[in-house]
Amino acid sequence: MLPPAASMLPFPHAEHMARQARLRAALRGRGVDAMLVFSQESLFWLTGYDSGGFVFFQCAVVTADDRPIVLLTRRPDLLQARQTSTIEDIRIWWDADDANPAADLQLILSELGLKSARVAIELNTHGLTGWNLWRCQQTFGDWCRLEDDGHLIRRLRVVKSAGEIGLMREAGRICDRALDRVIAFARPGILDSELKAEYLASILGDGADMPPNAPLFNSGPRAVYGRGVATPRRLEAQDQILVEYPVPFRHYNVKTEWTILFGRVPDRQRHMYDVGRETLARMTDLARPGTTLGEIFDAYADGLDEGGYRASRYGATGYSVGIGFAPTSMDVPPMIYSGCATVCAPGMTLFYHVMNGDGDTGYAVGVGHTLLVTEGAPELLTNLPDDLTVIT
Repeated sequence: MLPPAASMLPFPHAEHMARQARLRAALRGRGVDAMLVFSQESLFWLTGYDSGGFVFFQCAVVTADDRPIVLLTRRPDLLQARQTSTIEDIRIWWDADDANPAADLQLILSELGLKSARVAIELNTHGLTGWNLWRCQQTFGDWCRLEDDGHLIRRLRVVKSAGEIGLMREAGRICDRALDRVIAFARPGILDSELKAEYLASILGDGADMPPNAPLFNSGPRAVYGRGVATPRRLEAQDQILVEYPVPFRHYNVKTEWTILFGRVPDRQRHMYDVGRETLARMTDLARPGTTLGEIFDAYADGLDEGGYRASRYGATGYSVGIGFAPTSMDVPPMIYSGCATVCAPGMTLFYHVMNGDGDTGYAVGVGHTLLVTEGAPELLTNLPDDLTVIT
């Protein structure tokens, strides 16, 4: 016998319904009649719906009044939608050479009396490809008025509930244990990809989900890169590896960033580490109610500039984290960049990182952790070793 849907929700049914009520109130406040929800993160937060079906055409219609949410998806997602969410009205579009799910969506909107209505559409999501947006625009034409949602649901979920924070604390504990295992396993002679495997084995064996994006384990000359690369590389006796990875627990992500050095530590690289760690501490202390993310970026920029690394600093130095489905663990906006007006508030969860890749010397150092903004000093959700890891 199939379990009732309520037993599979990530949060109490009442919490999901309260979130839906907040969204409907926000829609009424904007004067729009409904919203087209394409983001899987939004659907998970609103209803508990857990699926990978967003890679195709999948959309939920949420009206500003209290009528039930209607989900349009494909047949493989039907049972998951029924059993993992609060959604009861689920419609199916069928694969065919001439399939146009935007036309199926228009029929739903017509049924809901939304012809000529103002309809917000969730645009900044991997759940809505350019092709699918084009199909909606071509199908709807002037039938209704589509409007940019302005990150509406994302802004509602930036501040986490007590239940969400509990999941992120557990993700942090798993993340810390994984970093300990990675450090203990690191040694010259192995492939850097073997450290990646150790990370995966650690977090999956500890109850985490599969990460929404590939981790960064860049060694040797590739450690200066800001993105992961293909092709494993064998670690040498004199070497470096920069590690950055997410850990999701029930789709709630935390992240860490750390540097492991092998052999003798050059004075220049030790200085890079000292500057990075001090800068991270300054940034962390600023994560208090009332501080803007732009002010936190200024502390990052000042720290690297004073240390002599202006040329290698980035244009952003962290971002919001929380619910994350493939292909990313970043839950943005907001991001930490110059002038960002977003104000820290209790319940926000942020990943800070100070990544410094010196293209001239080839040296790299990265440090980063996830924190929770509280009423006072921030709470670290992921922790770093007390000092630079050096393996001789």
